[in-house]
Amino acid sequence: MISIRRYTLISFVLMFVVCIYNYSTASKGIQKGEHKKIQKEGQNDEQELLSGNVFTDTERSFNVLLVDKSKENLYIVEVKDNVPNIAKNLSVITGKNGGDKLKEGDHKTPEGIYFVTKYIPPERLDKSVFGEGAWPLNYPNIVDRYMGKTGHGIWIHGRGPNRTDERTKGCVSLQNSDIEGIKPYIAPSTPVVIASSLEFLRAEDYKKKRKLYFDIFRGFISSWEKGDFEGFANYFDTSFKDADGLTSTNYLSKKKQLMKTYPDRKVITSDISIFTENSKDLMYKFNQLYCASNMLSYGTKKLYLKMGGDKDYRIIAEEFDETGIDTLMERHVMSLIGKWQGSWQGKDIERYMSFYSQSFYSDNMDHKQWKTHKKGLFRTSRTIKVDIRNIDIKLIAPQKVQVAFKQRYSSDTVSDTGTKTLILSGCPGDYKIMSETWRAGS
Repeated sequence: MISIRRYTLISFVLMFVVCIYNYSTASKGIQKGEHKKIQKEGQNDEQELLSGNVFTDTERSFNVLLVDKSKENLYIVEVKDNVPNIAKNLSVITGKNGGDKLKEGDHKTPEGIYFVTKYIPPERLDKSVFGEGAWPLNYPNIVDRYMGKTGHGIWIHGRGPNRTDERTKGCVSLQNSDIEGIKPYIAPSTPVVIASSLEFLRAEDYKKKRKLYFDIFRGFISSWEKGDFEGFANYFDTSFKDADGLTSTNYLSKKKQLMKTYPDRKVITSDISIFTENSKDLMYKFNQLYCASNMLSYGTKKLYLKMGGDKDYRIIAEEFDETGIDTLMERHVMSLIGKWQGSWQGKDIERYMSFYSQSFYSDNMDHKQWKTHKKGLFRTSRTIKVDIRNIDIKLIAPQKVQVAFKQRYSSDTVSDTGTKTLILSGCPGDYKIMSETWRAGS
């Protein structure tokens, strides 16, 4: 017979083993991305929750790092099909002192929206301090600088093997054993949101916030594109400064004059991502194509917004990294040429003429006469072959492109070779052929 004391001891040991096993299994599940549920305080049942700090409208997949200072957790979020799912949940340590970083040496971890600038391998580090790898962040960002915050050298890094301190001087520090596992998720330009406390939302609440943030964005772009200056100006806070230091008064005065002088413009956005630290601070990052009679530009824009006392979000800072228009322009031109060539060889007159502007004029023929002329040629030719090579593309005005190439044309009755020159008008993605000229000869 087992004594009561011995039975109690055995029961205690078994309960302890079961608890340890359950904890280990749950932890492994989260870190492997197999368990994508987060326990929300005050709830008994676990729910599928989404990161309330990331919202997107992009075809590409990417990763975001989220740091919750109150819980000392780092979450790796995988964004796929515009859904931000938790892939990993890791313990970290942050600054020795609480609150947002304000000045050099205050031993606080900054709160805001940042980006990884590079990776530093362990062989280039003091491993006794930074462990097995480090990712510097772009602190102070433009908003930090305008708010007078100082300091530098804010990194996400490992931990020295002999370090006994439980806090950092402002960095985010991981266990060395976690460094290798997160490397595949981090690259230069990976977004990092550091907050005093992160927000996780149920799917329906996430959709509501996403709609709110995108409605703000689309309203801003629409007012700009339509030349609604009053509506456009209302999106800017009086404290606004752009990357060149222009104040809101000077910046808006410049925009007002441009809207008046050049009333027609297209503002085409793509690859939109929205990050929020605490629902009061937003950052919109997106690709922007601006096309007007006076200017053609393309690049990545970042808009930083803050919620005011009236609960409306207003822009407090703006950055634009121009990447050059050539690659984008050439991609759209080559797409048009390929489709135009295909419709010509396919003798599809309606599709062929869709590439021509209604203002087209060439060889003493307008758009209507050109269509009649080509329709007759298509009807009398059983086959048409058009070979195009040596394409040369030149931007000759913000909304005008010259395209010259060697062309060999052959049909049942005609064969000739020469140089064709097309003049395209419009914006990238909206080009139409305004005129074409032909010069025979090899």
